[in-house]
Amino acid sequence: MLTAVNVLYAVPSIALFFLLLPYTGLTVWTAVLPLALYTLAILVPNIVDGLHQVPDHVRQAATAMGFGPLRRLVRVELPVAVPAVIAGLRVASVATISMVSVASMVGLGGLGALILREGFNNRFATPIIVGVVLTAVLAFAVDALLVLAQRLLTPWAPRRGKGRA
Repeated sequence: MLTAVNVLYAVPSIALFFLLLPYTGLTVWTAVLPLALYTLAILVPNIVDGLHQVPDHVRQAATAMGFGPLRRLVRVELPVAVPAVIAGLRVASVATISMVSVASMVGLGGLGALILREGFNNRFATPIIVGVVLTAVLAFAVDALLVLAQRLLTPWAPRRGKGRA
């Protein structure tokens, strides 16, 4: 599974958008399908790595306490894997935000349309700068929200702050 996901991620996003055009037409699915596949290509390895990082003695302790496989996954393994999963989610969200701009090349809107149609096609720098800055601000905002979510989901994790190294 991981090999297939990695091979998929090697395909350039613009190529995948254009390969889907004959099947999906100029619909939102032309962008949604590649973006979802690329997001999965980033998330799946991080989730697998996060679950592999759960120490065996933690799994054994949960089993000894009577946790079944599903309960152990939800109550023990996933909480321990949260940092790796959120790290993958942060990378995936920023990558997806940047790839949405590329989706405008196949006729879909968004900030990429502002950059390409209004900026490059009209040889006017202001829409290009505005589109790039807004894309970056959106990526930073989503990343900050995910960092906050990680802090809320992992209250036991050490924090950098006053008096700490």
